[in-house]
Amino acid sequence: MRYNIVIYKDEGVGEFSLSSLLRFFTDDAVTLANANDLIDRNALDGADLFVMPGGADLPYCKKLNGAGNTHIRAFVEKGGTYLGICAGAYYACRDIEFHKGRKDEICGPRELAFVPATAIGSLPDLAPYYDDTLHSAAIIWITLIDGTKAQAFYHGGLYFKLDDAHNAQILARYDDIMGAPPAIIKTKVGKGVVILSGVHFEIGVGELSFYPTDDREELLHALALARKFEPSGLKNWKEILFKK
Repeated sequence: MRYNIVIYKDEGVGEFSLSSLLRFFTDDAVTLANANDLIDRNALDGADLFVMPGGADLPYCKKLNGAGNTHIRAFVEKGGTYLGICAGAYYACRDIEFHKGRKDEICGPRELAFVPATAIGSLPDLAPYYDDTLHSAAIIWITLIDGTKAQAFYHGGLYFKLDDAHNAQILARYDDIMGAPPAIIKTKVGKGVVILSGVHFEIGVGELSFYPTDDREELLHALALARKFEPSGLKNWKEILFKK
């Protein structure tokens, strides 16, 4: 199925996540939108899917709290789909606890609050604490809703501590964290759908092979991560995420 997709591109969006999303959705009709487009220019009119990429959540708050979030919520409640990846998933939870107790902690409520959950990360059981380099990234295994296992690129992501009363569909769980907490969730909001992912499913072997860096050490690390992907670990993520 071909989707009409709007991807957020503004302060806070990670270059690697954005370029990988453009490759992931290469067969779809994609438009890039900044905060002003969402606030003033009805950028979500006619869209099937709005994507908040990985990157940093605080700049999202700075530019979108208020009118921007109001328009995003209205889009979903009227039948649209919100896809949040890593920072975009933190951003859509009611509260976040990023590096709680550390000097670089970012904790507090979030205005969009699509899901009554606390977003908890990064996850030292999977990789070193996030530091904005690939040294804090890893190729991990998750278990999908049907019981099969898949590999995914992890870099600073979260798990979802859901309110007991909230009926979210858990699409995947982390294999290597005690209790196997949710890695990807899906829930209804009004007439629409919210999909949140703590892993970067949009990043695979091809994307890592073209990691955007001039640093030789980072490039070699990206290639080493790419080699950890097993052929059996790559899945049709569109089918998994957007299955009705």
